[in-house]
Amino acid sequence: MSQAVADRAESAVAYLKDKVEGIPTAAVVLGSGVSVLEGLVDSESFPFLDVFGISPSVHGHSGNVTVGRLSDAADAPLVAVFRGRFHLYEGHDWSVVTLAARVVALWGVKKLLLTNAAGGLNKDYHVGDLMVLTGYRDHLSPELAQTGLLAAIAKPTTKCSNALSEELLKVGEQLAKEDKEFRPLRQGTYCALGGPNYETMAEIEMLRRLKGDAVGMSTVPEMLAVEGTGTMAAAVSVITNVWRDDEPMGGHEEVLEASKMASKRLDQLFRKVLVSD
Repeated sequence: MSQAVADRAESAVAYLKDKVEGIPTAAVVLGSGVSVLEGLVDSESFPFLDVFGISPSVHGHSGNVTVGRLSDAADAPLVAVFRGRFHLYEGHDWSVVTLAARVVALWGVKKLLLTNAAGGLNKDYHVGDLMVLTGYRDHLSPELAQTGLLAAIAKPTTKCSNALSEELLKVGEQLAKEDKEFRPLRQGTYCALGGPNYETMAEIEMLRRLKGDAVGMSTVPEMLAVEGTGTMAAAVSVITNVWRDDEPMGGHEEVLEASKMASKRLDQLFRKVLVSD
């Protein structure tokens, strides 16, 4: 990592430490149209432009960091919510795409909950399902881009189950038993592609043969960025469209609408997980 890249993350951490008293228990990164943990107590919001020196360009990514407590209880956890992210398809390089995750790790935050809007490859999935990542396929990393698509295909699926993802699944199971409106969580493999286009039918068939359950354009860089740090990451995909003959496909506006519908259940899930420590 170049000194300039390291300095950028360190300056963002210095900015947040100056503005925020204490280190958050957890950080959350929101994907396209995903909205959770609104109404944090004693919260403050900081524009990405002030924190990172750059803002997201994608509709559905508001581009600010909100820090506040989960409730007004004295022991309520402090949480940082990154409302938006950067993508390779926006023209950013790897250092920018991983910037928020590296800042979370440098800040000393122990838990990182990642979200994304994803297309459903698994034919059993439906729009609005929530899928906890138990594995991922990386078709984004710079070294794979240099060696070509065949290298990415040949690379085995990376398992990403840990105590945090297991807690998400456990709490999700409890919520599904208690609330008929809460759909049981899915679990599966996320395939990360560069985008920004939706996949061709040939690509969909390839990803299905590789045992992919959902496909998107983010999240994997952030998971890779915190490997080997003191931060544990887990991720949830919001299934916003499904690659299936009997379900019509939409565009980005439909993705945002599906994310909005699923966000209520995701909010329930995250709030319960974050207070279960």
